[in-house]
Amino acid sequence: MTPVKIVPLSNEHIDGICEIETESFGDPWNKQFFLELLDSPLAVCYAAVTKSGVSGYIITYHIYDEIQILNIAVKRSERNKQIATNLFDVIFDYAATGNAEKFTLEVRPSNTGAISLYKKLGFGIDGLRKNYYRRPSEDAVLMSMRL
Repeated sequence: MTPVKIVPLSNEHIDGICEIETESFGDPWNKQFFLELLDSPLAVCYAAVTKSGVSGYIITYHIYDEIQILNIAVKRSERNKQIATNLFDVIFDYAATGNAEKFTLEVRPSNTGAISLYKKLGFGIDGLRKNYYRRPSEDAVLMSMRL
């Protein structure tokens, strides 16, 4: 398995992240949004990097005592190699030193692999948000975890 290094998101990662975003989501965020994250005081973002480039990323906002997971994705060819877990480990370490007490996220009900991972990491299901996603239209499962 190729070694993965988790690093703070920087400008050099944006093109790789946009490729993963487009491959992973029906309604992908655009490059400008990712560039704006670099200047946001709320954003806490990391990239998973291998010798072949960006393999994954996690985008979060740290607001007061809560970390909201906005997006996490791994390149299709790199999935099932613990990259998402490694990204979460870095965010968990950040939370332990950043005065965060709670994590929240939304996930498509059809994304059973992600839901399984989140449950394994300690997230619980809080409810459902109707018609949250577009392309295709789908509800969102609301999940959270307290530290």
